[in-house]
Amino acid sequence: MKPESLLASAAINFGLALIVISLFSIFKKQPSNAPIYYARRLSKRQQIPFDHTLTLSRFLPSISWIPRAFSVTEDEILRTSGLDALVIIRLFKFGIKFFGVCSLIGMLILLPINYGGQGDPSKIKHSMDSFTISNIIKGSNRLWVHFICLWFISFYGLYLLYKEYDEILVKRIQRLQDLRHRPDNFAVLVRQIPLCTEHNAYGCSVGHLFSKYYPKSYHSHQMLYDTKVVEDLLELPVAFATFKSRSGAALAAQSQQHSHPMLLTTEMAPEPRDVLWRSIGIPLNILLVYKIGVIVAASLLTIFFAVPVTAVQGIARFETLKKWFPPATAIELIPGVSSILTGYLPSAILKGFIYIVPLAMLGMAYIGGSISNSKAEIKACNMVFYFLLGNVFFLSLISGSLLDEIGQYFSHPKDFPSHLASVVTAQADFFMTYILTDGLSGFSLELLQPGMLLLDSIRLHTCGRGKDENPYLYSLPFYRFIPSVSLSILIGMVYALVSPMMLPLLVGSFCLGYIVIVNQIEDVYETVYETSGGYWPYIHHYIYIAIILMQITMIGLFGLKSKPAASIATIPLVLMTIAFNEYCKIRFLPTFRNYSIKDAVEDDEIDERNGVLDVNYENASHAYSSPSFQPLNFRTAKSSFTQPLMSSV
Repeated sequence: MKPESLLASAAINFGLALIVISLFSIFKKQPSNAPIYYARRLSKRQQIPFDHTLTLSRFLPSISWIPRAFSVTEDEILRTSGLDALVIIRLFKFGIKFFGVCSLIGMLILLPINYGGQGDPSKIKHSMDSFTISNIIKGSNRLWVHFICLWFISFYGLYLLYKEYDEILVKRIQRLQDLRHRPDNFAVLVRQIPLCTEHNAYGCSVGHLFSKYYPKSYHSHQMLYDTKVVEDLLELPVAFATFKSRSGAALAAQSQQHSHPMLLTTEMAPEPRDVLWRSIGIPLNILLVYKIGVIVAASLLTIFFAVPVTAVQGIARFETLKKWFPPATAIELIPGVSSILTGYLPSAILKGFIYIVPLAMLGMAYIGGSISNSKAEIKACNMVFYFLLGNVFFLSLISGSLLDEIGQYFSHPKDFPSHLASVVTAQADFFMTYILTDGLSGFSLELLQPGMLLLDSIRLHTCGRGKDENPYLYSLPFYRFIPSVSLSILIGMVYALVSPMMLPLLVGSFCLGYIVIVNQIEDVYETVYETSGGYWPYIHHYIYIAIILMQITMIGLFGLKSKPAASIATIPLVLMTIAFNEYCKIRFLPTFRNYSIKDAVEDDEIDERNGVLDVNYENASHAYSSPSFQPLNFRTAKSSFTQPLMSSV
């Protein structure tokens, strides 16, 4: 890619971001837009101080919302929105900390070394490749600087990962104690209940089992019914069993109840508001069919998106495209068009195509039989991340050099492996434009909420929207933010030593993203469940993959640059990173998967001292009534996420 194309992309993205953010700051001041830009605050019955007079200041851009975003503390986010929301904030902070240090190393050390890598200044090409590792001649001792920087960046990244994991673990333990009154602390989801042959009922099996083996802690159970035919309720083999203590519930949930592992399976119940009632009744043997269906659907979606990704790379590599499609040279007759076409358009088209992917993956996750909204969104996060990793990252690398590889293969077949190994450096410019588009245009459009503005305008001019209309309140889309930001971190890590000019762009992108996400968490999105940091182990895994890919990429590049000693010396770094990840699994992961007996007993003791233990488990015994059995006013009521959801049954 020519420097002009990259500059065109930067100019367009900066310009669009500035315009969109200016429009947002104006629209945010208008009282009629409160259901969009203050949805969360309105749902909490908070007063919004609008200026209702027709003054000039109402129609001028302002930056007053930016300092407010920086003034919000982590404790405020934790108190008002929960640990899951704070996890996203910490993800952005991780990106800022990591790439802030990497930017200093890249701009002060690596960039000058790359630029002078040819030795003879007269041979330096004045293009973007002059600032990448591809400009260094084979066998140059300058590559040892990259080797040292690789070790430093890797250890710094692992240090930050460990520090974040440890701090979030502490916050999780404290958060679970703060929310110890929730019904799910006392409830266990029981599935695959065998039919009691004596009474021809499922409930008998549940009662007999827990009364016999948990006589001191078992309290009661609530069966799940198929309410499709109200006159003839079916007794489904699913129940919520309630215990008199958290320790009793934890023991029952984390133990095997039957010699047949597919019968009487138990797990900690989700929050009542988090339960997916239509999924928990699916038999476990049928769930396999659902999962296979989801895998097939996700695979078909991935294959489908291979076509636009390949087409996008054809546009980005315009010089190659002209060789294969000569009429494309006519575009160069119009000044500036080719720069826009190759610099901005490919990343914008790609971003537009993948915009629908998170929603599609979320739908598949819900169909896949998840027992709760949180588990469905976590599954969607995984699906979206691996889709982006495969289609946006790896497929862009392969398809971006596909035309070149075909030509080189026929003319120089023996050089094909080396050309294929160099695709990472060849695609550095494209990923720089992708980071610009994803960071600047993507986050600014998230602020503006153009889809909600369009919907509100349609409703206003068709059926009408009254002053008392409910706000456009939606849950925080973890499945969109986490995979997208994680992919940007992955791209940045892979290219940290290859193309240092990308690093400051990432810092700017994450700073803007931090401001945007804080604003959205405070004013727009609602937290509808709380996993107490359950997303972080997955984020940790995504970043771990990024570090491994960075190291493997550098092993290959050192080999291509005729530095086999550097390649061999990097292998221990990869092994150390793998060992670090295995240690983190042992040290942190169990606490995120299970409710420790120690914490459960301590929480029980606190409740006993306060005299509220009986009240809490009694509340839990009524909290898991099917929505069909709940009063209408109860089902439509908005429940605070810090209060237990209780049925009046």
